[in-house]
Amino acid sequence: MGEQNRICVRDAVGEPFVPIAILPPRRGERAAMIQNGDPTSGEAENHGLGLTAIGPVMPERKIREWALVLQSSELWHAVRYTPAGWVLLVRDEDYALAAGSIDRYEAENRNWPPLRPRERLRHPPSMVAGVAFAALALFFFLVTGPASGGGRWFQRGASVADLVVGPEPWRAITALTLHADSAHVIGNVISGTVFASAVQRRLGPGGAALAVVASGAIGNFANALWHQSMGQHHASIGASTAVFGAIGLLAATQLMLDRAHDKESGEKRHLLHLVAPLVGGLALLGALGASPRSDLGAHAFGLLSGAAIGVVAGLSLRNRPAPRRPVVQVALGATAAALVLGAWQIALIT
Repeated sequence: MGEQNRICVRDAVGEPFVPIAILPPRRGERAAMIQNGDPTSGEAENHGLGLTAIGPVMPERKIREWALVLQSSELWHAVRYTPAGWVLLVRDEDYALAAGSIDRYEAENRNWPPLRPRERLRHPPSMVAGVAFAALALFFFLVTGPASGGGRWFQRGASVADLVVGPEPWRAITALTLHADSAHVIGNVISGTVFASAVQRRLGPGGAALAVVASGAIGNFANALWHQSMGQHHASIGASTAVFGAIGLLAATQLMLDRAHDKESGEKRHLLHLVAPLVGGLALLGALGASPRSDLGAHAFGLLSGAAIGVVAGLSLRNRPAPRRPVVQVALGATAAALVLGAWQIALIT
């Protein structure tokens, strides 16, 4: 290694930086300089190294891009790391051309790739989802207890396929509020609060409550219909059907918002990008809803029900501002509560 030399460091537009100590070119690089230049001129001996450094820049990815620009122009260059960052070494006589090439590259690629506009959430954060699922936990710990106790709540409210499809369809709703044990209810409370809170930023607290309850009820009914058609006796409990309904709601509304954005901007999105929200929902189904003790059918039908409701709800999200009057959200939330309380009222008196 030879003695370090101090080389004038400039940015791409020629503004000087503080000189930085840089090692002289390696043997192969010096030979390339002589081969590409005039070996008889003696310029390297008369002007020291005859190099100017462009930089420093960070991160390394940027200096690699600049190196490719110079390579395409067939300009000799070398990449070096200094305590101040990465630099490109070019010959003095090539500096103007190299800097101009880099300037043009940066100008042509400014703001690329373009940033996708962030979604403007229609509704402010709300504690409704957290309060609703906290009430679900209290209902378990203070009222029903675990399923092993075999109380009348489970006898009257479990989603038994033959009864749901037959004389007691309200069980598709009551079963959402029953849980096997404390781990079951806590898991649903945590995941349900997360996903339902995300849904309510798009649909509002009342709209999200009604959509989640409806997707869970429809998912339970579809699951019961499936098992009855297969001639199987089946019973299920738990809010996980509604939790996966919330996942389906998020996936479908995201799909509708993406399509609306593409229509406005004229952007043609790849098919994989279009179905990515639905693929994400299916991935969550596999990750969260396919354990040996889980009712995979209920989870899958909940996801599909939420997706179907989400497509309909997504139509109202496109190019429409959120209603400012809270009376609509109150009415939707009251409807969701009435469905749950009414279902239990019917279940207990029949």
